[in-house]
Amino acid sequence: MASKISPTSLFKKATIAQRKLHEILATHEHASSRVIILEDLLMDLQGLPADVHGYFRESCSCLEFNLLRSAVVLSWAGFFHVFVECLMAHHEVALRAARPSWSFNDLSELKEGYVEHQILESGKTVSMITRQELRIYQGQLATRNQCAHPTLYKPTMNSALGFVDDMINQAIKFI
Repeated sequence: MASKISPTSLFKKATIAQRKLHEILATHEHASSRVIILEDLLMDLQGLPADVHGYFRESCSCLEFNLLRSAVVLSWAGFFHVFVECLMAHHEVALRAARPSWSFNDLSELKEGYVEHQILESGKTVSMITRQELRIYQGQLATRNQCAHPTLYKPTMNSALGFVDDMINQAIKFI
């Protein structure tokens, strides 16, 4: 007489097996299973709104399926959303004083009305970030733009994985 295995038990066993398989495959440089390492970082983002957390989770899924340009774009979107929220929450008065010609009522109007490059520079202007951080973010924005628009740029698994890792770690600093 065969014992019955519950669907819950079967799911748990499959999840454990999948995780172990990813850990084994993650030792190979070109394996998309290296993404499993990022899942630990995602745990640090649990306090974020669901949409922002979703950007990062989706970027990891894109890496798993070798959609590298999409992974870069989505992880930038998650980071930038966190960046702008922090700018508004902690530096709105200074931002309005530094940019008197800017007209916005809320976070969405700020993001829609001004380009990302200008908003990043405003973070430096209001002392939210340093000059070095600004240069880093400008470089990452350039990479994001290469991935989001028709170019010859094609990130490798290593560069995309590193980019997503950087975006998650940088977003954590602003939470």
